[in-house]
Amino acid sequence: MTSKPKKANIVLLHGNDEFLVDLNARNVLKDLCPEAEAQGVLTTLRGDVDKVEDALKVLRETQTAIQSFSMFGDENVTWLREVKFLSGPAYKSSEVKESVEALGATLKAGLGPEQTLVISVSGKLDARSRFLKAVKDVGKVHEYSKSTKPWEVEKEDMDLLKSMLSEKKIKAPPAVLEVMLDRMGGGTRMLVQEVEKLDLYLGTRRDLTREDVELMISPLKEIAAYTFGEAVAKGEVDRALWLLKQMESQKVSPIAVVAQLHNQFREMALYRSLLANGSARLSSGSSRFGNKLELDSAGADAVAVVNGDRKSSPFRQAQLAAQATRFSPAQLDRLSRMTAEAYRQQFLSGLPGFLQLELLVLRLLTPQNTSSVS
Repeated sequence: MTSKPKKANIVLLHGNDEFLVDLNARNVLKDLCPEAEAQGVLTTLRGDVDKVEDALKVLRETQTAIQSFSMFGDENVTWLREVKFLSGPAYKSSEVKESVEALGATLKAGLGPEQTLVISVSGKLDARSRFLKAVKDVGKVHEYSKSTKPWEVEKEDMDLLKSMLSEKKIKAPPAVLEVMLDRMGGGTRMLVQEVEKLDLYLGTRRDLTREDVELMISPLKEIAAYTFGEAVAKGEVDRALWLLKQMESQKVSPIAVVAQLHNQFREMALYRSLLANGSARLSSGSSRFGNKLELDSAGADAVAVVNGDRKSSPFRQAQLAAQATRFSPAQLDRLSRMTAEAYRQQFLSGLPGFLQLELLVLRLLTPQNTSSVS
């Protein structure tokens, strides 16, 4: 257990770079009280709520948490994370505003020296925020924001990309860096994820080529389609429909989306059969990217036949194989047939392409078929 601080630790993190806000909130907790979770003195409360009643509930729970004593030691640690109700629809409620004011008053009145409170906010708080000022009076505030000007965002992303590659001693010429940003679309979370993926893929090799990037990093619009396919495979109707709206606003081709969804289920059906006959197996991965798919020669040949000229990264193969284990062969056959027909209807039906996709999602994920995709 860490030694008792002389005064309460109160830290608020906010900004429009939500990945860095969350990452640094974790780092703050690790620095201030590294053993809190293991010793049962950490209370985590989710603030990513939009409804007034949910915001009021979280605020009540926060008040209770920071004014309670831990049964497991001298420290009492609270993390109020991904807070959304300090602005937006919920904050328009007078009840929410009063509860936020009450929390600020509690903090200004002083917490006990055994208390640690970390608040991570999804979004940048207005400098005039009374709650922000209340925290500044008694604790620390950190802002993690990226520019909103397109040309500055591009430079920030390029600088961050160069820095992350340098840390991993990966060398890439300027033309390759440009291709990377073009395919990823920028953003801290995406950059971190894709650089880690490339690092694992390269192994001991440190020279990054354009071919590596094109194999391992899907273009941003393709990533949205991959995410949509994952939502469908998990039976997440609301998320799948929301992603369709996002892709429609991004001018993604609905024909390309349904074609990719069909290819996904066709590839999953292949991996399901290979796993069943012993030509493939999933082994535990050593990274956060999960499992690794191992193929024997027959399995590799079968994958080559089905994929043709389409290259598939090893991480994507393992992801699809893992998803396939949740289905029976008959279920995957049904999904493949339905998506193939949906692709055909994109050319024949008079309905708008994305409306057809919405109807397809509802047909795939209707209640009577929930067991197929859960």
